[in-house]
Amino acid sequence: MAYVPKLTKQNIMKDVDFRKSMEYLKAIKALHLSKFTTMKRNLIDSFEGHLVTKEIDGGTGASNISGTLGGKGNLFSFIGFKSKSNPTEPIRLALNAISQTAVLTKKDGSATSHILYPSPDDIFRITPLPWADGRSWVLGIERGISNFGQYLDLKAESSRSGRGIQNENVESGASFSTTSYITDLIKTFEKEINKLNSSKVI
Repeated sequence: MAYVPKLTKQNIMKDVDFRKSMEYLKAIKALHLSKFTTMKRNLIDSFEGHLVTKEIDGGTGASNISGTLGGKGNLFSFIGFKSKSNPTEPIRLALNAISQTAVLTKKDGSATSHILYPSPDDIFRITPLPWADGRSWVLGIERGISNFGQYLDLKAESSRSGRGIQNENVESGASFSTTSYITDLIKTFEKEINKLNSSKVI
């Protein structure tokens, strides 16, 4: 009498190739797209809701809600952006351009999303300081911007922004406080990508 091994879920799964099921491929792609869309929206919302973004978007009339200047003046005038410019727009465009380029499914049904997104260095390259080519104001937010000790929050026609000047003869004793910004936002996004690609659907 021949022995017939009892079929187990594991044995069955070894014989199934989910790549041959159009219904499964369609479902897994839809699932990954939904999760990707949520992840992207969360990243953009985190950027838009960040105090640095809000403060800079507020222009010369903003208060120092980010706390980077100890409540004195605001980042827009301290960094020296041109009046009526929109320094955060390049970042916004880069984040909105994030795309899911492919969803690759393996035989066992697991899938990997390939997502095209900017690295922190990419963001640094598109956010130059208005007075120093090759340096990024975003990187400055995260690691420090010098000369805050000579920053005076005053209306000035000579200022790029129309407010805020640097006076080498005045030392306020204040210091610039760094804060987490784009690098942490992108790292969080990367963790979500890894979580998505390591999750088991079945």
